[in-house]
Amino acid sequence: MEESEPIYGLAFIAFQNYINGSIKDFSDDLKAKETYYKLEQKTNSNTKSKIELIIGLANYIKHKEEGTPHKGTKETLDYFKLNYENVTYLDNSPIFQGLTILNEDWDLFKIKEYVTEWREFIWSRND
Repeated sequence: MEESEPIYGLAFIAFQNYINGSIKDFSDDLKAKETYYKLEQKTNSNTKSKIELIIGLANYIKHKEEGTPHKGTKETLDYFKLNYENVTYLDNSPIFQGLTILNEDWDLFKIKEYVTEWREFIWSRND
């Protein structure tokens, strides 16, 4: 787990870049990106989306050495009940807990499919 956490973290950063690039392609306004993060085909307005979870995990891995996560990242990790303080055992890391939420088998290809479908969904909303 110690060796694979940074690899999964890089995957989340890659997904984050794809998500933000998709938003830029769509609206050319990254200021509104948090609005797009919330969009899902099946969601309740009171819940955080899987896209928000992916963004939160990417930000967590990028900034975890800085201590307490930034406000938005902290809110997302707290929402999904992902422990980020004093992670002694890596199976309790937000990266692995978040992977389990996104795909129980930790299949990055399935997560990639989800992100790709999300992109298609945001484009189809305004056709």
